[in-house]
Formats: sequence, structure tokens, C-alpha cells
Amino acid sequence: MPSVTRKAQNSRAARRDELRNQLLEVVERLIDEGESFTEISVERIVAEAHISRTTFYVYFADKGDMLSAWFADIAAEVAAGVSGWWEMGPQSTREDLRTAIESAVNAYRPHIALMAASFHAAAYDPTVHELTDAFMASNVASLCKHVIAGQKAGFVDPSLPAADVAVWLLWMAERGFHVMMRDVDDAELQRQIDAYTAIVWNTLYAPTHRT
Repeated sequence: MPSVTRKAQNSRAARRDELRNQLLEVVERLIDEGESFTEISVERIVAEAHISRTTFYVYFADKGDMLSAWFADIAAEVAAGVSGWWEMGPQSTREDLRTAIESAVNAYRPHIALMAASFHAAAYDPTVHELTDAFMASNVASLCKHVIAGQKAGFVDPSLPAADVAVWLLWMAERGFHVMMRDVDDAELQRQIDAYTAIVWNTLYAPTHRT
């Protein structure tokens, strides 16, 4: 019986993932067309996805639950993309930093619309708020750890307050993704990556590289 139970649980999880992806494709399209996540009803989503309202509520408590089911996956993708930044060391160059930032952008960019919707929904949905807060807190903690390690190793400006700088740099990036990197062509995207690289490099690393 335990194996039958596990099989049923796995089947349900697979179906939930399938529906989540189907529904979020609809949500992302509607957001790209200019609609707000808060204004898109469950009725509209299920109609566009050609599933019943009953089916939706079998797998999801509400829109926030649907968004939450997706958020963990994208958070993991972004964490993997940005890890190159945290791994920079004394011999790392400005180009290494740019490569790491571009990797994070490439992980985030395909999901900008839904990430923006998540941060917007966090203002009124406690579950989504907990997810977005945890996402930002994890990345801030990683950058803070990197800054402190870099200060000890001599390649990050020792005068910086590590925790405060980490918060500013990453919340700046989060806002920048949603405002300045959405709906831009590749040339403009590269320009924005250059701009953020310059901000980070000049803030953290440049003072220790001056002769």
C-alpha cells in the first residue's frame, strides 16, 4: 500500500506541475499584454487555459498558491545564475564580474513578468510575501558573506558596511530587472548589464584595485 500511496502522490504532484505551467503561461501572456496580476481573475485564467474552475481549485487554493508553486523553481534558477558572483576572489576581474551578472540576468529575464507579478502580489498575499522575502534575504545574505570574505582577503573595500551595501545592491538589481530590463532589445540589455557591472565594481572592488 505505501508504494501505491507514493505513486498517487507523485501523480498528483506531476499533474499540479503540469497545470501550474499551463496556467502561468496564460498569466504571463496576459501580463505581457498589459494586464495586472491583481486584476486577472481565476475565472479568466481557467477560461484562457481551457480548464474548469473546479480543476483549478483541486490543485491550488488561489492565485497566490499557483504563483508560489512556481516561485521556488525560478528562485533556484536565479540562485544558480548568480553564484558566480559570490565565488569571485582576489584574482577576479571586472570582466569576471560582468560575466557573473550576465548569467544572473539570463536566468531571470525569461521570467521578468511573473517575477514582477510575484513582488507585486507580495504586498497583499502573505504566502507570496514570505517567498519573495526569503528569496531576497537569501541573496542578500550570500552577497553580504561575499563582501565580508572579500574585505578579509583584501579585494573588497574594507570601509563598506557589508550588510547595508548588500541590501542596496540587490534591491537595486531587483527593481532594475523589472523597470529597466523588461521589454528591451539585446543591445539595450547589454548596456544595462554594463551599467550595473560598473555600479557594483566601483562600489565593491575598484578601491582595492587602484594603484
